[in-house]
Parts: sequence; C-alpha cells; structure tokens
Amino acid sequence: MTVVRSHPDLSDPSTRLLMPTTEQGPFPPFDRFADTVANARVQRGLHEHLAEEVVAYVLDGQVHHEDGAGEHTVLRPGSVLLVTAHEQIRHELTMQPSQEGRAARWLSIVLRLPWHTQAPVTSVQIKDAGDAIPLTTTVVERPIVGSRARADSALGLECTDFEFTGEAETAIPLGRGHRGVAYVLQGHGRIEKEPVEAGMGAVFENLGRLAVHGAPGFRLFLASVPRTDSEESYPEGERFQGARYPGGKSR
Repeated sequence: MTVVRSHPDLSDPSTRLLMPTTEQGPFPPFDRFADTVANARVQRGLHEHLAEEVVAYVLDGQVHHEDGAGEHTVLRPGSVLLVTAHEQIRHELTMQPSQEGRAARWLSIVLRLPWHTQAPVTSVQIKDAGDAIPLTTTVVERPIVGSRARADSALGLECTDFEFTGEAETAIPLGRGHRGVAYVLQGHGRIEKEPVEAGMGAVFENLGRLAVHGAPGFRLFLASVPRTDSEESYPEGERFQGARYPGGKSR
C-alpha cells in the first residue's frame, strides 16, 4: 500500500489530482482520479472517451452533464454518472448554471478497459447512490457503484462512500486479487496505520481487508476492481511497475 497526496491540476485550477501526478502515476486500470470544486461554470467543450470507463460522483451542489447527443441532465448530491465507452462517447461535466455563486464538488475516475475482456455495451448510466447501510454504530457505508449499488460497472468496479459519525476503527473487506484507491473526502484518520487527511489517498493491491481508523466526521471514498489475469491486458507503458514516486509511502 502506498499513501499519496493530491496535487493541483495545472490545466484546471478547480481540480486536484490524486493521479496521475509526479508522485503517483497511473495505477491500471485506474488512469485518473480527480476531485473538483467549482465556484463558477467553465465550459471547455465536449471531450471524448474511448476504451474507458468513467465514474463521476456528486458530493455537493449541482452538476450539469451534457452528452454528444445533446442530452442535458442535472446531477445532485448522491448522483452517480457511469460511462462505459467501448466505443467513443463525448460529454462534458460543468457546474449547473443556476448554481453560480455557490460551490459544486464531484469526484471523477477514469479507468482503462482491458484489451482482453469481452466487449461491453457502450452506455451512459445516471443513477442515485445506494441506500446508506450501518457498518457499525458509528460508521455508515453508501454503495456508489457495483453489486450493491444502482450503477453497474463492466469492469466489476466497486465504489463505496464511508462516513464516520464517531471515532471508530473498522476493517473493510476487499477480497484478494483486488486493486484499488482510497481517498479521504473530509476529516482525518489512518489507513493501515498511516495517518491521512482530506485530499490524501492510498493505492493498494492484494489486501484481504483495509484497516481504517477515523475521527468523527471522517469520510472515505473507496474504489476497487478485480485484477485481470495478466498485466498484458493494458497498453504498454501503462502497466503498474511497482514504482514508488517521490513523496509516496510504501509498506
């Protein structure tokens, strides 16, 4: 497991990147993990995705989604956008125009679809997050994507939002052979005994469970996917080489 910090996206001052940065490169199939807080609407035009799966999860405010067919949708806190782009899809996420003067916040994750998988259906899903489930008396989990959620991933991606209402320590089951990213949305705590705070995260693989300790108000977003049989499934140069980038902690 490696603990990393997010860094400003030089191309977008409203966004912080957990990856890729000089500290943490792509972690296949995870190509990009971003946290955006927009205080004004900035339109850069539609951008494309091909051979990728994209997740956007709205945390605060209202977000406007437009796709290549000209369909417009308003996403609110708890909304989940899941794009499976086996074939090219064009879209854009911006702050909802009526929200000018207020902030909107959303996470966005881009994952590479492996070459060897059976071609998934190209689709755009817009769903609400799953219902909150008490994990302990002071920890609540909300399924975002996956088998317990309303949005289903072609990659087998599982995303969950954990919120600590009181100080607690818990072990989150992952399943061997999974690779994933944990990201602190707010507060402070520890992941596998490593101290973390808002804007920090961890990348991990082959852990049966993830030990997490959180103070009251701690909120953690967890995304994991089953590993493919071979790293050759991913394009050359994007495979995980076990490198640890400057500033990252490895254990």
